[in-house]
Formats: sequence, structure tokens, C-alpha cells
Amino acid sequence: MENPAAELEDVILAVTASLNPEVQKAAIYRYFAPDVSFRHPLCTVPSSTQPTTVFPPSQSSPVLHTYPLPLPLPFFKGLPAFVARLLTPTGLATSSSRETVLRVYQWYRVLSPRLRVQVKKVVYDEPRKEAYAEVVQRFHIRWNVFMPAAESRLITHITLRELPYATPAGKPLYVIAAQEDFYHPEDLLSFGAPLLVPFLTAALLLSTWACVVGAWLGGLAGYWTVRPGEGGKGVELQPGREHLPPPDKEEISYADKAKQAIVNGERGEGEAEAEAESPVAGRVKEEWPTPVDASEPVYYEE
Repeated sequence: MENPAAELEDVILAVTASLNPEVQKAAIYRYFAPDVSFRHPLCTVPSSTQPTTVFPPSQSSPVLHTYPLPLPLPFFKGLPAFVARLLTPTGLATSSSRETVLRVYQWYRVLSPRLRVQVKKVVYDEPRKEAYAEVVQRFHIRWNVFMPAAESRLITHITLRELPYATPAGKPLYVIAAQEDFYHPEDLLSFGAPLLVPFLTAALLLSTWACVVGAWLGGLAGYWTVRPGEGGKGVELQPGREHLPPPDKEEISYADKAKQAIVNGERGEGEAEAEAESPVAGRVKEEWPTPVDASEPVYYEE
């Protein structure tokens, strides 16, 4: 891709809604890196490279690196990554994680031969080479004759990688290095059983009631209670439209620093400090080099 902000919509449609399986395969081999990773609520594809992080830091869950097993043995800290490496079909059934992702999308079309996909919007964060797309799809399982087709909404987070070569005009080229999809529970359920969505909504509302009642009971028990003056310190609520005082330096967390960098739109001092505190981001350059085969151009005949 030369212009991800303008081309990502067409790439998403080519991968998900192509009428020809050859077009789908060509799109994945052209726009996805050979070591691409893929995360979805129903399946996962670790990268075919060998870092212990399994997924790139921009899309990796903290529990994969800080496994909370109370044992001092170093092996158990890397247990999630070990399980991912042990059970992934990449290397056994497929030659690369890109081919594994292709099989996932092919199975996606086998399940739903008639698919309608609409990309509502694409937001591209150029400094970080990341993009977010809001997608609405109408998916219906081929053999599910008792359930009607229903629309579902998802947010796709895409991490791009700049290739070491450029176009003849000198413009940089990008491929997808990682993808992860986010669904609300109702949208995920609508894949196979949309008629059960009202019951799931009822269960979620019951959970909200549990939050309300639990907060009231916890306040009565003194676990989390707002008191006037907060322990005699004389803390008062700020009047409307008045900014709260800035937090102390010790109170600024990793998320706060990263947020400051995102708002500024550039890698500033806050983001550098945030990455220094992150257990994941420090291993980016060491464990995620550009693969050799990703630097070779791929051409397709029209």
C-alpha cells in the first residue's frame, strides 16, 4: 500500500467480501506480511517469527508477558507463549502465519457464502503506522437454517510495517503486520444465533444491576466510600467548568504518558518514558525485525 488511509477500505473488502477465491488469496499475499499475526475472539494466529512475545507489542495482551502464576521458575512466565507456539498450525499445516490467516479467511467464506461488508470509517495514525476501521457485516452460516442473517459491528486494529524498498516514484510501501478484531458480545453472538441477542442483553443488564447493588453494599461496608473532607484533608469537589489541579509526577501512569503522546500526535518525552516503563515495548526492535522475505517485492499479473 502506498496510501493506507485511502487504500485500507479496498483491502478489507478484497480480503473479506471477494466473489473470487483467487482474488482473496492474491490480496492477502500482496497486502499482508509473511509473519503477520491475527487476533479474533474465536481464533488466533501467532506470528511465524520466533519472538517470545508471540504478538507485536502494539497488539499483545499483558498477561502473555506477566503470567500471574505464583512460581519462581522462569519457564512458567513464558507459558502462554509456549502454548501458542506448541499448538499453532503454522509450521505443520501451513508454511507461514500469512498462509494460516488465508485459511482463516477462506473458512470464513465457506461458512458464509453470501456476505455483505461495509467499511464505515478508517482512522489512520500515521506516526505509529496503525489504523482503526469500523466495519459492519451481514454474516449468515450456510447450514444454519433456523437463524436469520443479522448484521454485526466490529472494530479492526491494524498495525502496518514499512517495507525497506519504495515505489519507482520514491513513495514508501506498507504491509499489514498484525490485525486484531474487537466485538461486543451481542455482535459476536449474532454470527450464529442472532435470535438469542435479547437474552444476552438481559444478562448484561443483570450484571449492571449487580454493579449498582455491589457498589451500594461496598459503600455501606466501608470498602469504597466518599466522605466529606476525605479523612480530614479538606478535599472539596471542584466547581463546574474549573480544571482540576495537575497530578503529581508520581501519579502519572504509563497510560497517562501514552495518552499525552497520542494527543500530541508525535513521539514526545511522555511516550518515551511510557515505553521505558512498559514490559513489552522495550523488546520491539530486538524481537520484531523485518523478515528477509518481507523485503522482496511481490508482483501479480493483471
